[in-house]
Amino acid sequence: MAFKNHYKTLGIPPDASLDAIKKEFRKLALQYHPDVNAGNEFAASQFRELQEAYETLSHPSKRTSYHSEWKLRFPNTDIHLSWSQTPVAILNDCIKLNKQIAFMDMFRMNKEAIYHRIKNILSESNMNVLLHHKDEALNQKLILQLLSASSELPFTYINTIAGQLKILAGNNEAVIKTIRDFVQTSKNRNYWEKYYPLLVLSITLIICWLIYSVT
Repeated sequence: MAFKNHYKTLGIPPDASLDAIKKEFRKLALQYHPDVNAGNEFAASQFRELQEAYETLSHPSKRTSYHSEWKLRFPNTDIHLSWSQTPVAILNDCIKLNKQIAFMDMFRMNKEAIYHRIKNILSESNMNVLLHHKDEALNQKLILQLLSASSELPFTYINTIAGQLKILAGNNEAVIKTIRDFVQTSKNRNYWEKYYPLLVLSITLIICWLIYSVT
């Protein structure tokens, strides 16, 4: 099992006090609680991660053991350096991805690889950093960047991405509407791509039947 960075999960630095740990856990637990996120798998998974992180870091002996295990697993990495990710760095990752996509051949691009890049950008630790800092303007820019990066992805990927972007949007109705409109556009395109061959075939058969009837 992968070793988890509980500090990133809670969005707190490794030297955070017990009071700070409790405060951040309560805030995020309310935000991700299943009762207010019905059907949202990301929120449910994140809530479990929050509980695990809090259980470890709020208990002095468990926290000490956790630090000891960190040193054993990563002897050359200071746990404090693991906190170096910032909202600006995450946004820059989005901008970089869009620049790379701009140079790709639309018909040959690896859409699954792009989807996994977006999932990595929206990883649990990154989501916590973004939500912790509550920079609404930056989050809005990031959302627009990721919508742009997702524009050529199959509809099967869109709902997962959109669910996480809505969490970042918070109570910003304008941004939430933008996300919903994007999902609807993707859904419509999916239907069109799915049924277009049948439509062409149907029209062709009708034309053939008319020609046969006339002759």
